[in-house]
Amino acid sequence: MNMVPKAKRALLNNLPPAMWAYLRKERHVWEGQFQKNKNSLSGAVRSRSFTKALFAPIKKNTVVWESFAGNGALCNPEAIFRRMVDAPEYNTYRHVWVLSSKANDSRFKEEFQDHPRVSFVKHKSREYFEVLETSEFLVNNATFPTEYIKRPEQTYVNVWHGTPLKKMGYDIEGGAAGARNVLRNFMSADYLVSQNSFMTERMYLDGYKLRNIYEGAIIEEGYPRSDSMFGTDAGASARRILREKGIETQGKKVLLYAPTWRGDSFYKPDADAGRLKATLRKLQDSAALQGWVVLLKAHQVIVDQLVDDPEIAEFLVPNDVPANEALAITDLLVSDYSSIFVDYLATGRPIAFHIPDVDSYAESRGLYMGVPELPGPVSSTVDELLDHLESIIGGGGLENGFAAESERYAKLSAEMTPRDDGGASARIIDIVFGRNEAEYNVRRNFSDGRLKLMVYLGGMLTNGITSSALNLLNELDPEVYDVTAFYRHSNQLERQQNAALIPRHVRHVIRDTGTLQFPLLGSMQKFEQAAVDNLDSDARDERLWEMEWRRVFGHAEFDAAVDFSGYAAYWSRIITNGRAGRRVIWQHNDLEADAEREVNGKKPHYRNLRGVFKLYQDFDALVSVSPDLRDINKTNLAAFAPAEKFVSARNTINVERVRTGGGRSKAQNPDAGVHDLSNLADTVYKLGQFYSYEELIAEASRQQLVTQFIGERGGRSFVTVGRLSPEKNHARLIRAFAEVLQDEPEAKLVIIGDGPLAPELKQLAVSLGISGSVQFTGRMQNPYAVMSACDCFVMSSDYEGQPIVILEARVLGLPVLVTRFGSAESAMEGSGGLIVECDEKALAAGMNAFLAGEVGAEPFDGDAYNREVVKEFTEVVFG
Repeated sequence: MNMVPKAKRALLNNLPPAMWAYLRKERHVWEGQFQKNKNSLSGAVRSRSFTKALFAPIKKNTVVWESFAGNGALCNPEAIFRRMVDAPEYNTYRHVWVLSSKANDSRFKEEFQDHPRVSFVKHKSREYFEVLETSEFLVNNATFPTEYIKRPEQTYVNVWHGTPLKKMGYDIEGGAAGARNVLRNFMSADYLVSQNSFMTERMYLDGYKLRNIYEGAIIEEGYPRSDSMFGTDAGASARRILREKGIETQGKKVLLYAPTWRGDSFYKPDADAGRLKATLRKLQDSAALQGWVVLLKAHQVIVDQLVDDPEIAEFLVPNDVPANEALAITDLLVSDYSSIFVDYLATGRPIAFHIPDVDSYAESRGLYMGVPELPGPVSSTVDELLDHLESIIGGGGLENGFAAESERYAKLSAEMTPRDDGGASARIIDIVFGRNEAEYNVRRNFSDGRLKLMVYLGGMLTNGITSSALNLLNELDPEVYDVTAFYRHSNQLERQQNAALIPRHVRHVIRDTGTLQFPLLGSMQKFEQAAVDNLDSDARDERLWEMEWRRVFGHAEFDAAVDFSGYAAYWSRIITNGRAGRRVIWQHNDLEADAEREVNGKKPHYRNLRGVFKLYQDFDALVSVSPDLRDINKTNLAAFAPAEKFVSARNTINVERVRTGGGRSKAQNPDAGVHDLSNLADTVYKLGQFYSYEELIAEASRQQLVTQFIGERGGRSFVTVGRLSPEKNHARLIRAFAEVLQDEPEAKLVIIGDGPLAPELKQLAVSLGISGSVQFTGRMQNPYAVMSACDCFVMSSDYEGQPIVILEARVLGLPVLVTRFGSAESAMEGSGGLIVECDEKALAAGMNAFLAGEVGAEPFDGDAYNREVVKEFTEVVFG
């Protein structure tokens, strides 16, 4: 007898087999995970609920509301909810509020806990992820977690929590990693709510690089949270709650102090309680403010650090009092760069700015609006603030004592709060829930005509693929190509350093693993085994990968998606299930040889590459990095794709980086002049006024290295650059160099790079008695400093694609000597260098030929070369 309920069996029958397998075996997974982490069991429970929810029906007319990760029912979501919850035309809608543990005892929950159409869930609980994936409407003023996947049947409205005055997203130096989940949320949103056109342009389109990629709509109809500042009962709720706390504001003037947060990030804020207390006491004791009520409204991210401090408690506006309710009863606002002051502009009441750390704050965080643009007097000390307040209060406002600031106030109010009039919530409800956009300011179509290109960069370790990818991004004209770099988030320093080299104009989509990771890994195991056994894979699994694409990229679509790595079937499957006009994958080597290559008796790449080969049918072009390599791959991999898919496009090079690193940059500064060099600190400071510190460090590094091993005695020097791994065959090079030393004992060999064979190769040099003539530098961020000081570049690889380092050596003017790997002819074309057979005798003979003056270098125009390669890239990628 079948004991499985019909509904459950129907659900399981519709699940991809990999997910079903995961669900059946989840107990074993839970046990294994529990041993690794005490939280894994609850995580597995959430995962089960989440994956089931992804395939469950959408609950019509259900709205999920979230503010600041559940920190309360606050800001724009709270305002829209209150306008909608009991509106007759929406009385069939059910509402689910997300609250954190700290907000669970709030006045808001007490107010609505018995409402028949309002319920509550705990943030990041199992029920939370269920309602996220099954509710028709989602409203958030910040971000949903990385696990959330926007379903096509859902409508997601992001009502961000303020017009930014602090720089946001990519406008922050190195801000891509911190912006990754915000960007993911924005790309998933159907509507973004903007208070004004400044916010639309500076934050959404520029700060988070949504221009040309965002497929939803931006609503510019004012801020819902500002509605509570208007009307006959404006501020009544705030007065009542403050009265319960013992603070009477009725009939009194109110000064509200509302500074923003400080700290490294939104997730790691600082609250300087000591300075806050000192400022509040001086305000309270000020003669100008006698009879006034002084209040503090702390930012959401720091309020928990202040709420239990008794010296602040008497001033602190409770967290569950919306900021705009407090603004409604405020007669004079003191703030800094908090977006709260933008909302307050709509009241016409005066603002004073108190920014004691204005210089350091502007330097560390970056600002969109400078001090001279603020609509009120600016102080850096409390005494200065008190003088300004006295002038405002005694003089009847800004107009008399601060005429210029008053003019800026009027101008900014017109620009920043043109639609903050008490009706923003009603208009947004009509747009989103009433499906009525025509009568309102709703902006769509943010295309600017550039080609939309997504490039998966690979693992971002320091290797040839990463170097080639970064070079390519630097060469693609940002006026022609809108480029998105795709890679995984990592805390590993090496990967972060390479990510920091991505050009500023490039958008980063940085993937964090989500709840689908278990079934995705299960799907990969099945897929790779099917590839090894030459069997068809289950097409239903592709639904999982389409979901993962949607989780990462939201609604974004691309003209072309490029797998520039070409070595990881996992990432290839994400790309082949994404939304792109063309899908293209790179081939950097003889991939059949890579698949068959043995390391310690095993073939580490065989299983994975067989999966990649199986996916070739889903790509429009297979791009080798040289014509020779194209022919090799076309022959060896003919069983996986038709011949016409095999094409080639050479790799670009970062010419200026090579020149600068090698001390041969074209950049010169004739204005530098002549200076006194007697003081080191003064010398460096003066040089820094004419050259970048990056250039100075590169040149100092080059000269230091050159004067050590390479230049410490006579003799010619050879240099090689590459990962210390089997295919590079450094052992052959070391043995060949040992033969060269028999006739040229002053010769030197520099080996730049690191890898698994480093200990073995160093021991080989010792055993041959030549360790004093061989220098292992390890991995170098600037190998060009050493390369430029050497006399000849040499490579002893068994196989290569198109080694970028050969082109870099040519930029530096070095003669080049290589072994005859498969693509050597095209890699060396026009170099004037020498290709020798793949054995020690031939390589030693080639090195001796250089020493005898028989190997030279032809001139090389790297800039012209790059222009040709970008043309090749465009042809193969965009067809």
